Amino acid sequence: MLWLLKLSIIAQWVQSVRIVNMRVPEAIQYGTRDKVTLDCEYNTRNVTGLVVKWFYNDRSQQVYQWIPPQKPQALGLLKDKLDLNFKVSNDPYTQQRALRIVQPVPELTGNYTCVVSTFLAEDERTRPMTIFVPEKKFDMVVDRLNNVLLDIICVVEGVYPMPKLAIFIANRPQEANSSIKLEEGRYTAVTSVVVRVEAFPPTAETLCCVHVPLANYHNCTRKIFYRDEPPTPLVHPKSAHTQSVPDRGNGLVHSSYLFLLVIVHLSRIVVT
Repeated sequence: MLWLLKLSIIAQWVQSVRIVNMRVPEAIQYGTRDKVTLDCEYNTRNVTGLVVKWFYNDRSQQVYQWIPPQKPQALGLLKDKLDLNFKVSNDPYTQQRALRIVQPVPELTGNYTCVVSTFLAEDERTRPMTIFVPEKKFDMVVDRLNNVLLDIICVVEGVYPMPKLAIFIANRPQEANSSIKLEEGRYTAVTSVVVRVEAFPPTAETLCCVHVPLANYHNCTRKIFYRDEPPTPLVHPKSAHTQSVPDRGNGLVHSSYLFLLVIVHLSRIVVT
């Protein structure tokens, strides 16, 4: 019976540290918040040898350590990026368990692990945080190559983390060719598709949509495509010196610039 009692006591000690709640913002738009708090709430029956550690992405990249009653330390990626005076409570054994990141930047996107331990027990939890950057530029070109074929090109610039592009015509997703490149911490992506004009109704909505999965971010640009070209309007004699350019339904008033932009990107981007 004595050994059962000892085993019960040991089991209670082993369970003496438990993380009960971990609060990490899942997605933040860059530039919208000056400070971000990552909290790791825990209960413990024994504070002997209590240590709170935070890690970035894996256990080899420690970014924070607090051993009460000593002052906390910012390490590695978060060195000089934490408010080390921040406190989440008045309890001397929990008050500095949290990370208070100052001026969060996209490069801090990743998984954060909180580890709470004593001499006899340890518990840990991990949560992701994404600091995303929406697109700086977003352009779509819809070009009627001839009476049979339609060419659609979509370009997005300055996004983080990695985006996905999709083209839709009349609510139908298209199998497009895509390229992407990371430059100076931001992504540029190009996607394009050539389709047969006859496959679509007389008037069809064309969409190019960008999606950042880690941030659950979506945005679309829209144009209307007319399968049958509208007739050229008659020129009034009094306005004979003014040439009217018909809208062919392809939105190409500034297409020369966009095509040059796409050609430059395609020449630089590595196909993935």
